[in-house]
Amino acid sequence: MIMEPDSDSLHADPPGRVLVVDDDDLVGTALSQSLSREGFRVDLATNVDEALALFNSGSIDVVLTDLIMPGGTGIDLLRHVETRDPMIPVIIITADDSVRAAAEAVRERAFDYLTKPVSRAELTEAVQRAVVTRRKSQIRRRERESLIRDHRRLEIQNKRRSALLSVLFNRAMEGIIIWDHRAMLVDASESFVTLVDEPLSKLLNRDIEHLFEPHPIDGPLRGRILALSNELDAPRQWRGDVTVRPNGRRRAHVPARLSLSVCEMPTEVGEADSHSYVVGLLSYDHEHAERSRQLQLADRLTRIGLMAGSAAHEIKNDLAPLVGYLSLTESEELHAREIMPLMREGVRRIRAHVEQILEPLRPRIRARGPVSLPDTIAGILSDLERAGRTRRTQVEVDTPSDDVLVHADKDELYQIAVNLILNALDALGDGGGAQRGTVQIRVSHAPPFGVLEVRDDGVGIAEPDRARVFEPFFTTKGQGGTGLGLPVVHDIVRSLRGRVSLTSVEHEGTSVRVQLPLSRASHESGAFVG
Repeated sequence: MIMEPDSDSLHADPPGRVLVVDDDDLVGTALSQSLSREGFRVDLATNVDEALALFNSGSIDVVLTDLIMPGGTGIDLLRHVETRDPMIPVIIITADDSVRAAAEAVRERAFDYLTKPVSRAELTEAVQRAVVTRRKSQIRRRERESLIRDHRRLEIQNKRRSALLSVLFNRAMEGIIIWDHRAMLVDASESFVTLVDEPLSKLLNRDIEHLFEPHPIDGPLRGRILALSNELDAPRQWRGDVTVRPNGRRRAHVPARLSLSVCEMPTEVGEADSHSYVVGLLSYDHEHAERSRQLQLADRLTRIGLMAGSAAHEIKNDLAPLVGYLSLTESEELHAREIMPLMREGVRRIRAHVEQILEPLRPRIRARGPVSLPDTIAGILSDLERAGRTRRTQVEVDTPSDDVLVHADKDELYQIAVNLILNALDALGDGGGAQRGTVQIRVSHAPPFGVLEVRDDGVGIAEPDRARVFEPFFTTKGQGGTGLGLPVVHDIVRSLRGRVSLTSVEHEGTSVRVQLPLSRASHESGAFVG
């Protein structure tokens, strides 16, 4: 914005330089002396050519010229000045007081028109106004030139910034995605395009459901984006874990961290309306597999610790009769041949308890293939029953008449199921010595998935904690939990291209539903009804 200069700043400048042009030496001298007495600097010329020479030699603020002169009129001089500096005020002065002369002078954009004889006061007032106008025009010109320089500098900066942002957009390790208010993809960086293995032309204006797995708690990502861009009272930022589903069946799902922010972009300069976009920054780590393996190992060690206490109790119970049998043998109250089968059975049970503890620690090659969900559940319940984890608990199991074979590794499936069942048992508490509650386990077909659902009627999960239950080391069990169970379940399910979801009502219970791809053997045998 060009600011209007104040009167103090104008009067602080020198009074101004005036070029007086008159072919009458007496009139020209009189005008010059009158202006000089008022503090103006004055240059005197007798014709247009002299005036133009003086005009070019210095900075003139006002031109005061006679109208009728030999060799060129005041109108001619006005036109020359207009071409060289249109901001210089030109005052026409002449003895001709005709309306025609005045009209021509105004038409040629003269600043003022005076007729001879001119009083000193009238002359001073007209020149002073012309100088003030000149000062204002100079200030405006300087401010305009400054604005032009600033604009050019900003334009250069914006071009550089645009080029830099373009490079960062396409070369950043993180994936950058932009959605419109309908949750349709409008742009994506090269890193994201490479990650999902689809050309950008096929991603544009498409729904995102085929690119991201639904979140276990929040559901499809599309709902989150719509809420951010359309609900003005909702938070304008969000950050959470997502699972990217690359194109191609052989490519593994990629766990990632997604940050969403709403950006308002005006449609055009000066318009009040704006477009809302949601910008996503996707951070993913290709070394996740190693950390996932370590996380799963930590969970297995925790599970071994939980089982070892009960197993040690059972071993102690089996050792007591063995010691008694040996004492009877030494005292010859019983013949060794009579008690040998009993001792052998006791040793076998002890060995089974030890194998149960050591089995998860033994290194083995992961081999994914058809694994029976019902058999896995039966084995886990048998282990937990022997360990005393199901006491005073009603466990209900609902499995179909035909087998449910999912594509997984045996240990992976065991780890998923045992974590869900242990969480359900822990949610029931100790029951105060009475019946603790009910755990429902349901196995079913939902082609192309096999489904495992574990429900409990325990304490449930408070609403603020539900969004965090899949974060590593977050637990609602206090000192009794490690915060590894559900993160490990989520991690394994993602690697198997399955889905996991959780629903919970505080003081009413929790339900976790896991969907795992059915094995090809199930498809070929027709072991399920679609």
